[in-house]
Amino acid sequence: MALVKQFGIGLPIAGVAMTAIPAFVSLFVAWKVMRLPAPLTLGAITGQQCSTPGVTAVQQAAGNATPLMAYTIVYAFSNVALPLLGPVVVAMAHAMGS
Repeated sequence: MALVKQFGIGLPIAGVAMTAIPAFVSLFVAWKVMRLPAPLTLGAITGQQCSTPGVTAVQQAAGNATPLMAYTIVYAFSNVALPLLGPVVVAMAHAMGS
């Protein structure tokens, strides 16, 4: 709560936007542009978010392991890209704040 008091309601809104916007863009690109089937699309998005509970839910809804085909490669890429890009984002935020 201290951070919300310090930075206002924009902080949680920015957090939700940082999670939701890439997921919605990925959903649109995979579903409409690439025309992937729903299980693969949702598996890839849960991999992008590094969400094991998410892929479990998608897998249960699909009734098979099809979402795992898209999840595994995107999850591996995210686990490499996220730690590498984290310092870049912090540096950019620091530069914008200076």
